[in-house]
Amino acid sequence: MLNSYLIRNAILLNEGHKHHSQKVDILITEGKIVKIGKEIKADATLIEGAELYVSVGWTDLRCHLTDPGHEQKDTIDTLLDTAAAGGFTRVVTLPDSDPAITDKSRVNYLKNRSVNHLVDLLPAGMLSASSQAENLSELFDMYQAGAVAFTNGDSDLSNGLLKKALLYTKPFGARVITHPSDKSLEQAGTVNESENTVHTGLRTSSSLAEYVRVSEQIEIAKYCGAHLHLSALSCKESVDLVKQAKKEGVNITCDVAIANLCFTDMEVLSFDENFKLYPPLRTEQDRKALVKGVKDGTIDAISSNHTPQNIEKKQMEFDYADYGSLALQQLYAWYVEYLAKDISAEQFVKAVTHGPDTALGMEHNALKVGDIANLTVVDKKAEWVLDSTTNKSLSKNTHTWNAKLTGKVNAIFHRKKVNLY
Repeated sequence: MLNSYLIRNAILLNEGHKHHSQKVDILITEGKIVKIGKEIKADATLIEGAELYVSVGWTDLRCHLTDPGHEQKDTIDTLLDTAAAGGFTRVVTLPDSDPAITDKSRVNYLKNRSVNHLVDLLPAGMLSASSQAENLSELFDMYQAGAVAFTNGDSDLSNGLLKKALLYTKPFGARVITHPSDKSLEQAGTVNESENTVHTGLRTSSSLAEYVRVSEQIEIAKYCGAHLHLSALSCKESVDLVKQAKKEGVNITCDVAIANLCFTDMEVLSFDENFKLYPPLRTEQDRKALVKGVKDGTIDAISSNHTPQNIEKKQMEFDYADYGSLALQQLYAWYVEYLAKDISAEQFVKAVTHGPDTALGMEHNALKVGDIANLTVVDKKAEWVLDSTTNKSLSKNTHTWNAKLTGKVNAIFHRKKVNLY
């Protein structure tokens, strides 16, 4: 096999780069970028397509972890294989495994299990100790072991514990991530409360649960003078609150799950359990506000909210099915089908590269000659089908199973390794 790869006629998207938004060739040899320019000639494996885009490798901020504890849904290896096929070179895993990630030994388990993979696994640790919800876990030890952030995932988080966590982590710069929702206001609802859903017989949950908690958590971040990342926002009011807070100089970032950008609560009228998601799909007004938030920079990042579930947990009545859908591998195809007319390729790439870097406090890749290649290459026009032959996950809980999709990852480069698709 050749040790050189030539990406041919791809639009380079990396804000601030001298070739930004230009068609270029990129030559990669022995894992390094050796040349960026026009009509490069080299003895190399060609990477071509109908409409290619190339950027620094993508980062996902919200991926549910099923190993340890539920390896029948996905192992570390299959999760990272799925991420790679979706164009991601780094994924932040939520700590909601079984057992949860609450100490340095469990962080070390994840780091060791993923050490030789092309994709970087970036573990998040649990904020609260499992036995006493109002006590912090071993945050500093986990941070030193390689945890990039701390969160309680989708579990409840009191304002008191959040304040304690922000003040504790501030001196050593660790990131705190929340999924803001007041569980007492959710009232065990499974779908959004709206005119679309009130007649379905399904238990509903108002977006009030989210934006009340967003408002509270912004005030706590302001009081602490610490950075806070709000994950998986889903409603218009939350976007408005974040926009105002940023204007006031509050140090916050946020992300939105790809499904909440693409779909609305009209989808649950089909009673397809793959649309039973958390946070739930909201109204078209909410969806449009989220799209606008990505476009104007209020929302920093787009995340997958990837949630593998096996058949026993999904193929049942909607009310009893577990939450979640696969999303990592088809995220780009969903963008092409549902969002490309509203969110430009440049804005999308920024939301899966620069936005996550900012949220995590990491340096943004410059994509320059001499760098070890950390690249994602996609073809906007390529068609493919997500089925048993292409799916990298052990689970198949998605409404797009066996469907033809447009928009495909052609290649990713990272750690002097390459995956071609």
